[in-house]
Formats: sequence, C-alpha cells, structure tokens
Amino acid sequence: MADRKATNRYYPPEFWDQKNFSDKSNLNSYRGESWRNRGAQVNSKLLTQGRNVVRFEMPFDIFCEKCNECIHKGVRFNADKEKAGKYFSTTIWEFDMKCHLCDNRFIMKTDPEHTTFVCHSGCRQKQETWEDDQDTEKVPDAKEKRKLENDPFYRLEHFAATDGSGRREDEVRKKTGNAQIADLRAVQDVRSRDDGMLNRMLRKGFREDKKESKRKQEEDLAERRRFNLEIPLLPPAESDAVQAREQMFAARVEGEEERYRRAGREGLKKVLRAPILPRAESHKQLSTLQRVHLLAMQRSKQSGGVSKAGPRMGPMGTLVMKSK
Repeated sequence: MADRKATNRYYPPEFWDQKNFSDKSNLNSYRGESWRNRGAQVNSKLLTQGRNVVRFEMPFDIFCEKCNECIHKGVRFNADKEKAGKYFSTTIWEFDMKCHLCDNRFIMKTDPEHTTFVCHSGCRQKQETWEDDQDTEKVPDAKEKRKLENDPFYRLEHFAATDGSGRREDEVRKKTGNAQIADLRAVQDVRSRDDGMLNRMLRKGFREDKKESKRKQEEDLAERRRFNLEIPLLPPAESDAVQAREQMFAARVEGEEERYRRAGREGLKKVLRAPILPRAESHKQLSTLQRVHLLAMQRSKQSGGVSKAGPRMGPMGTLVMKSK
C-alpha cells in the first residue's frame, strides 16, 4: 500500500540531488514544514492583516449589479467575514466577496430577525413570485405531506371543514363537541366527589383482575401439561370452538355419504357382473390333483382302458400314478 501511494507522487529532479539524501528522505523533509502548514500560514497572514476569510455559499439566486449576470444558489466564494452589529444578543455578520464574472464586489448580511440573508450592496436577490388564480392549485411539498400524514393536529389546523362553511375542521368539531365535553365534565365531577370510594373501587378491581389472571395462568399450565406442550397457548374463544365443531361435523358427514355411495355403486356392479344361470366349473377353478386326475382319465379312455386308481400324492409331495 505504501509503495502504491509513493508511485503516485511527483518527485522533482532536485529531490534526488539533495545534499542529505537517504532512504528515509521524503517530500515533506525536502520541502520543509512550511509547505505542510501553508494553509495555516496563509490564514494567519490574513488574520494579521485584520481579515477573516471564510468559504461562503450563496443561499439563493442573485444578480450582480455591474454585469447583471445571475449567480445561482450554491456557488461558493472566498468572503471576508466581519461583524456588522447586533440584533438583541445575536451578532449580525457581513460577507464581502468579489464577483467571479467581473471585478465588482458585493456584500451580504445575516438577518437574525427573519432567519435569512439579505443583499446589502453590489447585488440584488432574484424575485420569483407569482399570483394565484382560479386555475392554480397549490401542491404541498414532501415535508408538508409528511406532516399532514403523521400529525393529526397539523391536519386539523390546515384543512377546511367539509360542510362548506369555510372554517377549519377543528373549529367545526369544537362547536359540535361542546355538549359532549360538558357531559363528560359533569360525569367527572360526580366521580371525583368521594376520593376514598374511588380508591376502594379501583383497588377492588385490581384485586379481581389479579385473581382472574392467576386462575387463567394455572388453567393454561394444566392444559399445556396435559398435551405435553412447551409453547404458550392463546386463551380459548367460543367462536373458535364453534367453528372447529362445524368443520369436524361437516367432514364426518361428507365422508359417510361418500362411503355409502361408493358401497352402493360397487354392489350394483357386482350384481350386474354375476351370471343369471349357474355354469359348469372350469378347469381354472380345480385344484392341481383334480386336474391331474381328470387328465389321466382322458388318456385312459383314449387308450381303451380305465384306470381304477387315480394319481395320489407321494411321501415327498410328488404325484404317483399307477400303470394298468
């Protein structure tokens, strides 16, 4: 990092030819301490001359009275700052600067009374005014919109009522709410006659609320232990219980009806597939021994003899047939 920064600086030829050159030589030692503090020296020199030069930024658009050129807001100048008086205990400062487009000098002063700046001499402020007419609609800026959204009192004070009277909305509400305010005051006066009774009623309400809260906590703990839960449960509501019962009942009824209809359809299909008359038993429905016996009978008929004894099952699970 140090090598990269060093390569970006300009080293004059005299730097390498200096008398006490070494590996520790740098630009600061070559130019001296006066080069490092040149800004402070310039400012101290101006201070010895009785000048306090500061950086002044133009607060608004102005016109130079000599060249009639517009100097826009935000342009910065080196200005001589001096005291010009006091407004009560606040100091009035004046800033003397030179126009950057001509050799004219102009002075601007602070105005503590109106918290702004004024053009004292050599310049004039650019006036940007217009007249409101019936086609002009005032659009609030972002700051005013934010205040209207967040501050209800500001909204009441700056919005007209909807009754068409032209008065503010808070004035109309005050007129319509006087009767309600009087009733609330009367009720409060009656309540505040006996402070002891009010204190006793308040403490009684606190005790009842504490007992009820303790009872709910115990019920919640018992319910969590019953279901082996570690998470807190919300208090039960009657609407939740009713909704749960309706959902379970509806699901059970729909399931029963569907199963009944499915069983009816399967029974009808079984009846339609069943034969009307009984049919002979096929070979597929016979056991293995019966099929072998039937085959042996057919072969003996073809050969001219009938075997009296059919095949039988041997001791090792094999079929044994007798020859004739």
